[in-house]
Formats: sequence, C-alpha cells, structure tokens
Amino acid sequence: MNIGLTIKKLRNQKNVSQKELSEKFNVSCQTISKWENDNTYPDISMIPIIADYFHVTIDTLFHGVIESADDVIPGAMKDNLTENNEGWNLAQKNGWTGTILPEYGAYTPTEDKLCLFDDIEGKSVLEIACGDGRSLLYLAGKGAKELYGLDISEKQIEAAKDNLKSNKVKATLFLSPMEVNPGIPFHHFDCVYSIYGIGWAQDLYKVFGLISKYLKPNGRFIFSWDNPILPCIKEKDGEYLITESYVKEQERQWIKFGESFTTRNWKISSYINALICSGFEIERVIEESDDYSDSAPVTGKYYSEHKATIINHTVIIKARKK
Repeated sequence: MNIGLTIKKLRNQKNVSQKELSEKFNVSCQTISKWENDNTYPDISMIPIIADYFHVTIDTLFHGVIESADDVIPGAMKDNLTENNEGWNLAQKNGWTGTILPEYGAYTPTEDKLCLFDDIEGKSVLEIACGDGRSLLYLAGKGAKELYGLDISEKQIEAAKDNLKSNKVKATLFLSPMEVNPGIPFHHFDCVYSIYGIGWAQDLYKVFGLISKYLKPNGRFIFSWDNPILPCIKEKDGEYLITESYVKEQERQWIKFGESFTTRNWKISSYINALICSGFEIERVIEESDDYSDSAPVTGKYYSEHKATIINHTVIIKARKK
C-alpha cells in the first residue's frame, strides 16, 4: 500500500502545503506528515474525502498517482484531443481566436444586453477554453478579482500570458484538456464560464462534474455554443434543408488552416441533463437572434444573417450550483 506517497505526490501536483491540507481535512500537520512518510494511514472514513479532494478514484489513492491526461482519457477521445490541440495551435498562429466577451456568438445578443455577469465585481472566475485571454481581460475590466483560465493549446496559453501581462492583469493559467483537472482548486470559484468553448468537450458529464467541483455552493456556470440544429442545416437553391441527424449526436470533423478538428454535436437535452446530473439548477436558457436584417439574402454560409432570421445560431445557458 503506497497511499502516503500518493497523497504526497497529489499534494505537490496541486501546489498545496501540508498545513493547507491539514486544514482541509481538519487534522494536524503532523498527521499529514505521518501519512506521507507511511508511519500511519488515514482513517478509513477519510479515504473518500481525500479522493474527492484530489478528484481521483479510491483505487488511485491505493495503487498510484495519475501522472497525466493519458491515464484518465480513453484512446479514441485522446486522439480527438490531440488533433484539437494541434489544430488550435495552428489556429492561433493564423489569428483565429474564437469568440470573445462581450460577444456570445454570431448574430446573438451580447453581454451588454444580457448582463449575465452583472454581479462579477470582486468575484473569482475560471474560464474553460480561455483562448488568448481576452475574455478574462474583459471580466478583469468589470472588477473580477481573481482570474483563472484553462486551454488545450500551448500557443493560446502563450498568447493569453502575453495579453494579460501587457495589460498588467494577473491570472493563473493551465494547459490541459477540460476533461482533466490539472490542479485547479475545488470549491473555489464564484463563476465558471466558457464562451464558445464548451462544445469542444469530448465527455460532457466528466467536464460538467469537474466544473461543479470547481464552484462554490451557489456559484454560477455560464456558457455559449452553437445551436446544435445549425450543423444539421444546409442551404440548397435558396432553401434550407435538414441534411444531418440531430438525434444521433454525431462527431463532426472539419478543416481549418489545413488542420483537422473534431467535436461532437451534443443535443440541447444532453447539455441540460449533464448539468442536472452534476448538481446544477438552470436559471436561464437564451435562444435569440440579434443584429440581423429581415431583408438579408440567402447564402450558403454556416453563420449567415438570413439564417439568423429563422434560427438562433447560439444557445446560452446560465446555471447555479445547488
């Protein structure tokens, strides 16, 4: 049994001192030291609490440390994440940064109209798929006091560090897929959000489960993503046709800058059910179009002004951790 060594390695990965850990578990520093030196073992009732704190299984506590995402992500999912990592690295190099607050998506009401972050002053926030950090900068300008960000792309994280530094804004950034906790503290944040990033999730239940753990009780989770009907619609001869299945939640492979990307077209009900299973209460669902003209011409573009007259391009959800 090497539970002591496992606890020590997990503690170091999380950058937590023995004193901080002792306060979390309501034991003495000497007790933590004895655990880590295998002089004694945690009481059996403590094992689930320790596993939950480090977000590992009880088996992992007894048999070894999860060293990387490779140990917790299935092969097929790992292939998709590797592909998306490479794609976003190239995308950043070519200037594609994604959607940035106050925008939520194409032809969609902005934060200036929706005011979903209206009480963010003095709050701690975490952005999932933070890109080049400009949405973090936006919330810093609104008074958010503590900023964290996570992204799968090395190049995006580098750009975020540069943007934040040049604006003299401090933030803690993590390079990781959202399906893995790279050391983000649990029960810490007032708000977790993702602006056109959550749809990159390969496992909604794993991601939403982690986000729930990151949040304090009553903390808010806000995200936007494509209306999942949108990829199913194609324009032909001036008409819109449903050409793909909505119900099958198919993987979508697409090319940008010569690189492949893979997402899964989750149904709206899948987002809602994953939120409910992760302990969230839904406060708002926004399906609106904005900034379009009823006289706009029909085009074959994925996002189009005319298409926005008949279907909202973006779904925005705000939920509260119960």
